[in-house]
Amino acid sequence: MIKQIISTVVLILIGCASFSIGFISCQTANKSQSQGSAAQARGTGQGQAVKEESVVVKHGRNIASILIPDLKTDKGLQKALIGKSNQVLSVWEYLKVTKGVASILLAAQATGTESLSPADEVMGKLSNLLSWAFSLMLFWKILLTISSYMIFLVVIPVCAIIIVVLLWTYKDKNKVPKLIITTALVSVLLTFTVPLALQLSSILDSKLLGSNVDTLVSSITAKGKSAENMDRNVSAARRQSGSIVGYIASAKNLSNGMIEDVINYYMIFLFVYFFIPVVIIILIIFLARYFIKLILAKS
Repeated sequence: MIKQIISTVVLILIGCASFSIGFISCQTANKSQSQGSAAQARGTGQGQAVKEESVVVKHGRNIASILIPDLKTDKGLQKALIGKSNQVLSVWEYLKVTKGVASILLAAQATGTESLSPADEVMGKLSNLLSWAFSLMLFWKILLTISSYMIFLVVIPVCAIIIVVLLWTYKDKNKVPKLIITTALVSVLLTFTVPLALQLSSILDSKLLGSNVDTLVSSITAKGKSAENMDRNVSAARRQSGSIVGYIASAKNLSNGMIEDVINYYMIFLFVYFFIPVVIIILIIFLARYFIKLILAKS
């Protein structure tokens, strides 16, 4: 009985502390608004109270930031995801610029422009794929942020409650430790699966494939800037009723080169930020299920 009481008190404290950390972490998102309100209230007693309260909240936020380092979007894994999102967006924009040049020449219906039609169609499909890639990065970022909050706000407190209930209600006391281990394993699984998968993807992208990706991005950027110059020249030639035939061959070569670079970039992105995280998450889930069955089978 004494052991049950001590275990219950400890679990309640863990659950309350976890919920407090998660709650303070959520309040970090409104930190700038709170600072604005405090600034308006300065010079009054209310302003002093807000200032004094912010000291306590600040210490709580520091503790929360240590336990949930991804709360600050300019640090750690969140920074890597934001950087990759911006990179995908940049590649997407340069592709659209190149496609715009091909579309302008096709709209002119000059002799030989029909040869640009296949490249224009392929670039349209690649643009849709890059749109999906950008959305995927936003999805990972949101999932990582939500999981960081929810683990401390919901998962750990709920697991603590489940364990307390098992301690006091489960009839077969010999099975309770195994059920507790199972609950803790599920909690750890939910805590570390997504961050671990994305962290491995980030390391693979920056350390092992970084030079290849940088080379492709530099090539795409150079072609994109050439496309921007060509777009201005073609638009000026059309306004002045000049010939645009001389731009067709250059636009075709530029479009084909852009297509090749973007396909290579997209294939690396697909492997690193879709295939790798999904496989790791599935693998961890299957391993967790195996260990849970193994634990319960020994009961």
